[in-house]
Amino acid sequence: MLIHQYDSTNGQYISSRLADADPRREGRWLIPAHCTSEPLPERTPLTWPFFCNGAWTLRPDYRARLLYRTDTGEPAEILVAGTTPAQNGLTDTLRPSDKHIWRDGKWALDLDAVAREKHAAAMAEFETRLNNARTMNAGKADAYSAGLLSNEQAYYFRQWAAYQLALTRAIQQEGFPDDVAWPDEPAAYAGVHAAAMAEFDARLAKARAQLEGKAHADEILSPEQCYTVTAWSAYIDALKRAVKSDAFPDAVTWPDAPQPYTPSAQPRPPKPPKLPKPLSKPEPVGARRGVVPRTAQRPN
Repeated sequence: MLIHQYDSTNGQYISSRLADADPRREGRWLIPAHCTSEPLPERTPLTWPFFCNGAWTLRPDYRARLLYRTDTGEPAEILVAGTTPAQNGLTDTLRPSDKHIWRDGKWALDLDAVAREKHAAAMAEFETRLNNARTMNAGKADAYSAGLLSNEQAYYFRQWAAYQLALTRAIQQEGFPDDVAWPDEPAAYAGVHAAAMAEFDARLAKARAQLEGKAHADEILSPEQCYTVTAWSAYIDALKRAVKSDAFPDAVTWPDAPQPYTPSAQPRPPKPPKLPKPLSKPEPVGARRGVVPRTAQRPN
């Protein structure tokens, strides 16, 4: 006869063997303590037999199975049968990432952790960009204030300073870090200078076209022509000053073109001065009063 041994403490099945015959009574078998001849139940996956209250029952058995802690996601295992992973704070599902937490019996994305990670990544990007901009302007502030930098050096100093301000404003915007737009680094000086000079040339050509045929006219100018020459000449001078300014080419302020001539708003130009009449041939002394010059008088 086949008998089955179980643990005296919790009834967990241990092993099966043939029972020894009873030497005193033929046809009977010896059944030791904590053994039974009750047939074992048919096992299903992840179960183990337990003998309790005179009968076999199947309880969970997750021994030798890779499990994971629900608090940290670290690998773990169960060493004894009879309990489920949930009873031990474990699961057989791998934690997808360190940003997942165990919630309501399953791994769920920890939105707070995601937000913290995203914010940390954005701030790291900010610090990298800011340190680069500071390096580009290191040691130049006093030289810029004293006007010791060349136009190109002054351009880059202004641009990197403005870039730092734009970075600070980017992280202060509503929606950071989910919706952050980093500013572009300063454009190359050559391209900006070329664009500014093209704008200067276009404005200068327009001004010169207004003066064509008027600036060196020999005849007297009309009030409108006088206004045109004066206003557009001053505009050309302002353009040249703008190109020579320290703010050129990135922070240049172009002057406004002259407004169209309005007669009612323009003072009349002064009348040209009258030229003096040419002197007549000098008369002999006393000629006006019929006096004959002494040299021409007849002797007495």
